[in-house]
Amino acid sequence: MPTLEKSIDKPAPIKLEYHPTIHDMPTDERPRERLKHYGPQALANAELLAIILRTGTTRDNVIELASKLLTKYGGLSGLMRAELGELCAEYGLGEAKAAQLKAALEIGRRLGRLQPDEKYQIKSPADAANLVMMEMTHLPPTNQTNPLNKPVSSLFPL
Repeated sequence: MPTLEKSIDKPAPIKLEYHPTIHDMPTDERPRERLKHYGPQALANAELLAIILRTGTTRDNVIELASKLLTKYGGLSGLMRAELGELCAEYGLGEAKAAQLKAALEIGRRLGRLQPDEKYQIKSPADAANLVMMEMTHLPPTNQTNPLNKPVSSLFPL
């Protein structure tokens, strides 16, 4: 009678990667604590975004998630231009986080548009550029033209 040999296949080794969470970080290096101690101006964009997002994923802690989003979208202005649905499709962002992010970016945009009570006086080309630059910063490059049909970047080099 033939015998069946059992082949013992070894399972492929599982590659474990360690992803430190915010709780694994020293207390004084966590974004909220750094904000409390040093103020918001001392934080990088990824840390500020991490505070808004609040939690990361099983793959990435919240700072890593924020950094990936900033890199993929080309910074805060790219996130500003992104559609809500596009952000909702990102791993780690659902409707709630994407909505929080879009709301925070819109508040920042509105704050940037606030003008002092007195009438703004244009006394130099730089004054004119400053007046329109904030609004035009968030437009896609194809919309950034002027009546002379030249790219804005060629008129107002930074």
